[in-house]
Amino acid sequence: MFIPLWRFRHSMAPRAWALTGGVGLVILAAVMQVALPWPLKVVVDNVLQSSGKPPENALLRVFGAEGMDRLQLLTVALAGLLVFTLIYAGASYLGSRLLNGVGERITASIRVDVFAHLQRLSLSFHDKQRLGDLVTRTTTDVDYLRTMIISMMAVLVPNVLILGFIATICLVVDPAFALIALAVAPLLFATVLVYRPRVKSASRAARSKDSDIASAMTETFSSVRAMQSSTSEGRHEADFRDRNIARMNAGLRLVRLQSALSPLVDVIVVLGTVLVLWVGVGRVLDGTMTLGLLLVFLAYLKALYDPMKELAKLTTVISRGQVSAERLLEILSTAPAIVDRPGARPAPRLKGAVELREVSFGYAGSEILHAINLRVEPGQMVAIAGPTGAGKSTVVSLIPRLYDVTHGSVLLDGIDVRDLQLATVRKQISMVLQDSILFRGTIYDNIAYGADHPTREQVLAAAEVANVDEFVRTLPLGYDTPVAERGVSLSGGQRQRIAIARALVRDTPIVILDEPTSGLDAISEQYVMRGLDRLMIGRSVIVIAHRLSTLRRADVIHVLDHGRIVETGSHRELVAANGLYSRLDGIQHAPDIPRLVKPLPTAVGMTPLSTEFGTGP
Repeated sequence: MFIPLWRFRHSMAPRAWALTGGVGLVILAAVMQVALPWPLKVVVDNVLQSSGKPPENALLRVFGAEGMDRLQLLTVALAGLLVFTLIYAGASYLGSRLLNGVGERITASIRVDVFAHLQRLSLSFHDKQRLGDLVTRTTTDVDYLRTMIISMMAVLVPNVLILGFIATICLVVDPAFALIALAVAPLLFATVLVYRPRVKSASRAARSKDSDIASAMTETFSSVRAMQSSTSEGRHEADFRDRNIARMNAGLRLVRLQSALSPLVDVIVVLGTVLVLWVGVGRVLDGTMTLGLLLVFLAYLKALYDPMKELAKLTTVISRGQVSAERLLEILSTAPAIVDRPGARPAPRLKGAVELREVSFGYAGSEILHAINLRVEPGQMVAIAGPTGAGKSTVVSLIPRLYDVTHGSVLLDGIDVRDLQLATVRKQISMVLQDSILFRGTIYDNIAYGADHPTREQVLAAAEVANVDEFVRTLPLGYDTPVAERGVSLSGGQRQRIAIARALVRDTPIVILDEPTSGLDAISEQYVMRGLDRLMIGRSVIVIAHRLSTLRRADVIHVLDHGRIVETGSHRELVAANGLYSRLDGIQHAPDIPRLVKPLPTAVGMTPLSTEFGTGP
């Protein structure tokens, strides 16, 4: 039970004093709860006493009431009851508030740790994961863990203490009667032990189905346009219905177990109460027990059985929390596949030379790339072409170490990229992807996202060079216009221009373009190509492309097929060779339009790498 919490000790350590204080207050509250019945015993046996027995001096000494008359004794007893109640209420309130607050802070820290760790995990991990499952673990599983932590601190600890105190006092005061009162405890705990693994198994199944539902929702709503345009709503609804029924069945099994456990515990508790009343009333009638002591035992009986019931019902919360803790620890115990080597040094300011030397790559026993040799000189533009699935995106992903090579090496300025610190390498590489991702915020925020604390002049200069300013001027809020989730409120061309501006703000010596104009209309492509031409000035560029508007700008084109480079040359040379390149869609009969250049004013606040750019088609 405590092993999952121990694994999160690093999140608990900064709150050790608050945790200790909360537990101390809970212990004080438990002591006061145990003391509450004794003033009532004084009232019954010493104030209302009619048996003629002398007052019990030991108890009166505790209250400092020896030698008092009945009225004084009543006053002291009621004052004691009031003081005990106030202390109990105050300690209970403060302890519960402190422990609940600690629980919230601990789980908030765990949620941040899980989120941060997920960001550091390599693409090879994320490629195998369902997005909905990761979201569920970071949200719902953390909530269940929080509930378990709070319950263990605010429910388990005080109830265990109360059980221990009451059982000890009862055994000291009347051992034989105490054993009768505690007779049902083994049966109660045996019931809990039998149900606990079944509840945990049902909780694990329900959590798995929750992840299935979250994954289905994430997949559906992230592709809602494709779904609606292909009228596939019925198919998605049927799939969701099946997943939902599976979750319902798992939930019903958990409900059945929970529903059976609670009344079973109540029945066992009532059996214990009946047994105590039967024996206790008989002893009062035959004079071997005072009425006040019976009332104390009855009060303790309730105080004894209530914690037992709470601990029994806590089984569900703890089982569910343990399952969630295991799921979170599964994430936190996964080590990133891409890490700095021991002794890796910070990358110097790179000139932009990139080389893939005898590079092979694969996973799960399947090799994707085979002995790739490719070199990009500083300031050179190299294109990678080939049919779908040839391995083009995989090649460029190896350069910033999104994946690590299986064999061979990737060199930057002649240095193996694995000998350089990962963060310092990636800061010098910009990527513009086919489907540029925009984040929540404004257009300005999305451009500034490209660098650490850029000035406003740098952001606006990059936006102007990337032709973002052309459409932003038409917006009422300009650069403060909010961007919808994933940038769906903007066209593909506008998103690409923002991505280019983001790369310009980064001002890196190496730029990777992964089909940046795919799916754009002619006008949007022209704007994007002008921005790309400006981005590529003075930088080493590796571009994946199918369109001639991009390919003909390349100094060298490498043609990939089935993970191998099968052709290398310029656009004209490859067309003339009549090989695979010439057979790619649209290549063979396309005209060869020369690259044009025009003077480009140096952007304000940006490094003047060059003063030329291509005008596009």
